Amino acid sequence: MGNQKVHLSIQGEIKDKIGDDRLAQKSGDAKSHRQTENFLRSGLFGAVLLIFLALLGSFALQWVLVWALQTDTPLHTPVSGSMEPTLKIGDLLIIRGGLKAEDIHASPQDGDIIIFRNPRNPDDLPIVHRAIKKIQKDGKWYFVTKGDANPENDTYYWGWMVPEDYIIGKVIFVIPKVGYLLRALDETKIYIGGYAVTLRMFLMAIDILALLYLELTSYEEDTDKSDEEKNKAAN
Repeated sequence: MGNQKVHLSIQGEIKDKIGDDRLAQKSGDAKSHRQTENFLRSGLFGAVLLIFLALLGSFALQWVLVWALQTDTPLHTPVSGSMEPTLKIGDLLIIRGGLKAEDIHASPQDGDIIIFRNPRNPDDLPIVHRAIKKIQKDGKWYFVTKGDANPENDTYYWGWMVPEDYIIGKVIFVIPKVGYLLRALDETKIYIGGYAVTLRMFLMAIDILALLYLELTSYEEDTDKSDEEKNKAAN
């Protein structure tokens, strides 16, 4: 009888220990799960914040360039191969504006590459060609331009020269391929309720909503955790 009581007592202790171990394991698993969730959430928050800062930084950079380079079009991307191999479609061009006719070197060999409004349709996309000759007529300068890949100049093809007041600026720096990203962000339009927004603006709005959502869920979890700890302390 005594041996049976000892045996039952040992069994009870073993069950209690197993129960405690399982409880500890569940607690550890829950803690590990919360830590993993917190890590993933913090990583996601950081990634979304980084994307937002990059998009915001692109706007800030463009505003700085507008001021520093004295033109509303400090960045441009060729949309045709007329300037190849010097410039390729998708290259990002840095443009300096605020120029006078005497600031532009015109020569068939090494003339400045200029960006200008289309003389036939000023509202069309700007053109990027090389200034190969400049002529003063009635007190005003005009430029003969040519694409490096074209056999003849634009006057021969289209019958026009570029007035000096149509010139936006000249190319001072080229970053290969980056223009594809700029075009995708600014030329891709998304229509919402009859309004068109660029892809860059749309992504910024999505980023802001994602940041607010992640911050809100993090705050709710912290509140729930604090309430849970208070309940445990009270019990």
